[in-house]
Amino acid sequence: MLSPPTRRLSAVLLAALLWAGCTGCGSEPSERPGASADGPHRGGQVVVALTSDINGINNLIVPASVTTTEVLRQLFLPLVFEQPDSRTIEPALAESWEFSEDRLELTFHLRDDVQWSDGTPVTADDVAFTFSAWTSPEVGWESAAAIEAIDRVEVVDPQTARFHFNRAYAGQLLDAATLGVILPQHAWGALPFAEWRDGADWFRDHLVVNGPFNLASWTPQQEIVLERNPLYYRDGLPHLDRVVLRVVPDQTNQSTQLLNGQADLVIQLSPESAERVEEASDVELYPYWTRGYIAVAWNLNRDGLADARVRRALTHGIDRETLVESIWGSYARPLSGPIPPDVWLYDDSLEPLAYDPETARRLLAEAGWTDGDGDGTVDRDGRPLRLRLLTNSGNQQREDAAVLIQEQLGRIGIDIVADVLEFNTMIAQAQQGDFDGLIFGITLPTTFDLSYAVHTDSIESGTNLAGFSNPEADRLADEIRQQPTLEQAQPMYDRLQRILRDEQPYTFLWQSQRLVGARARVHGVDPNHLFTLWDLDEWWVDDES
Repeated sequence: MLSPPTRRLSAVLLAALLWAGCTGCGSEPSERPGASADGPHRGGQVVVALTSDINGINNLIVPASVTTTEVLRQLFLPLVFEQPDSRTIEPALAESWEFSEDRLELTFHLRDDVQWSDGTPVTADDVAFTFSAWTSPEVGWESAAAIEAIDRVEVVDPQTARFHFNRAYAGQLLDAATLGVILPQHAWGALPFAEWRDGADWFRDHLVVNGPFNLASWTPQQEIVLERNPLYYRDGLPHLDRVVLRVVPDQTNQSTQLLNGQADLVIQLSPESAERVEEASDVELYPYWTRGYIAVAWNLNRDGLADARVRRALTHGIDRETLVESIWGSYARPLSGPIPPDVWLYDDSLEPLAYDPETARRLLAEAGWTDGDGDGTVDRDGRPLRLRLLTNSGNQQREDAAVLIQEQLGRIGIDIVADVLEFNTMIAQAQQGDFDGLIFGITLPTTFDLSYAVHTDSIESGTNLAGFSNPEADRLADEIRQQPTLEQAQPMYDRLQRILRDEQPYTFLWQSQRLVGARARVHGVDPNHLFTLWDLDEWWVDDES
């Protein structure tokens, strides 16, 4: 039976913050927006406005978050770099790699010119140590379940590490090489794994890095300052002297700081702010389609929602075109399933459920829900169809969606009670199953594993919020993970998308663009669905002397 990617995806889902997408992937640096004829040069500082702080320096002992992942990637290197096209892999610590004929062994050949910031060489011992930390029950890494197919890591020689798998599957390289960054054995191995979870400050005090930047300072909930790592293996990089990551929780304040020059880059603008940025002469907008989506999870444990006809009626009753236009304008598009249309696994032959109030009313009637007393709300056995729809405060787009859905479903006789809760309160109620509908956001994993949303095993872990359980969906999700390539899994993905279309445990609402804004003085900015701070080591600024 499949072991779902439990805690990793649970954290992603319940945080409801992760996004992804790709625009202009693979463009040459000279073609990027904001490029200058003068070319890159060393020096200067960039100020980036963040919505939240990092959770810590050691990603194995802190909750996953977008900010933490973005920042730690600047301090530590993985074995390889996944590229935004979700197919291409480029070297990082490993300069080459190869599978054995049976694909149960994956051997990485490490560069011999990468050092930790104290001058110690990076070796295969660091790779083996990192794997031991990933899998240690004492460390308790939240993503450990995602690498359950890796049995051990063998140190072949100082520059060669070999991963041994218990089965072959399409995501082996990504799981081994991009799931986590490589950690310093000579520095962090001094603290026993049993003490790691009580040692958050210890890791900061014993920090050595091998990425493009060092951590110059960190004032929690205020700012993180990165400075150039002089021992970084890429000659001449980074261009920037310093990067100041400033915590500015309010989106309005972020856009104000961007427009008046207090911030050089904002990671997520609101649609309203994006319009103002597009009108400004000294600021650039970098929109790109995310791999994240917003959907409504319908609680199948509720009596009225256990019937697929009712769930289909709910989707037919929501006008997603109007919803998106009203909330996002041109910065989002309606979505009908968990795989966006710009992903090659999307089944474009599958006709989505369209906005159709008449069909919605017919399906409700077939399920026994009619307006017997003429009060405008359908009922069955004297009980009105009243559904409590949750979303979190602080996200205006979701709050607006709740109001519009309430209005639209009211037209087909469903009484929606829109309940906007403080984020942690909403999460607690979601985990307890105390909801009828829940507006949530999640990113499609780069492995394209849909188990989080469809597998029965994922109900208990909390990622399958709808409580959807379908034997065929379970079988397909299991088989997908067993395929040696995603291309071979394509027919299974097609069938799985059809099941979700027919069963509608989720009403998928929209795929939005992430709206990054940057001052025109900053060059090399090229955000994508993997990282907003993509190629930060190649950013440079105009000479203001």
